[in-house]
Amino acid sequence: MTATILLNSAMMPDEGLYILRQVSREFFAELIADAHRRGNLRSYIGYPETAQHIERIARVPIPVNRAATQLPEQALIAICKLKYRVSDPATKGQLQPGDEDYEYFVATYDRNSSRWRIYEDES
Repeated sequence: MTATILLNSAMMPDEGLYILRQVSREFFAELIADAHRRGNLRSYIGYPETAQHIERIARVPIPVNRAATQLPEQALIAICKLKYRVSDPATKGQLQPGDEDYEYFVATYDRNSSRWRIYEDES
């Protein structure tokens, strides 16, 4: 069973191959609800406001988790992020973004990037 990793930024926490696509709010919400029902949703959402937003649209509980993201060998990554960067990082926890402030992405991840010759370090 492939894990569904839930993130609040489009970051690449480990080496491997990532393929990213933007998706609709409805598709994202369905994906999260389905992963939750199957028991393979892992949240790395670090902000309560983002977790609450996802809970509202997917109608499933989303725990806040500030731990470092751990990716398995292969994963589906679901990303719910703000459309903009917060100008003052000290105010991140004080923001009250609306539903229209978020955008949604899905990525596939494969750690075995040796099948893909993207770049090799010559040093």
